[in-house]
Amino acid sequence: MNATDEDLVRAYALGDVVALEQLVERYSSSAVRFAQHFIREHHAAEDLSQDVFVKLVTVLRDGGYDPARGRFAPFFFRMIRNLAIDRLRGRAGHAALEMEIAATREADAAFIVERDERRGIVRRMIGELPHSERAAITLREFEGLSYKEIAESLGAPVDSVKTWIFRARRKMEDAWLAMEAKRDSV
Repeated sequence: MNATDEDLVRAYALGDVVALEQLVERYSSSAVRFAQHFIREHHAAEDLSQDVFVKLVTVLRDGGYDPARGRFAPFFFRMIRNLAIDRLRGRAGHAALEMEIAATREADAAFIVERDERRGIVRRMIGELPHSERAAITLREFEGLSYKEIAESLGAPVDSVKTWIFRARRKMEDAWLAMEAKRDSV
């Protein structure tokens, strides 16, 4: 049986280092993805996610998270959000999103290039959203959090989260349709 995040936190608090390793393994990819929606640079997002895990060790050792008060995931994503905001405040401007489209000799090279292009377009669209909408849609669509968990992560009412997600989806749909119309007119 797989331990819940909260079980792993409790085990780590009792000295089980493997429990922390399991949390890191469970959340490392998600941490980078979520951080990247704020920071917009993959390497900087990786650095931020590593810093979050270092901070997490301190928080867990100091009893800064109590599993009885709520789920771990919203708490963890809130830590990432707060650290990302601190980093953004600390630097002069926002970094440009890096686009990487790998050339391949495989038979499905055209599919891979098109897929990467679409991913890049979606990343740019998400990157153009206001911070609240960007964070909410990322946690919902990429991390699978519930509206309540997102609200807890962002420190906002559930109704605001629903509005942000609705607006984000609408803006992205409108942008996609405009892009397609422009492409068809060429």
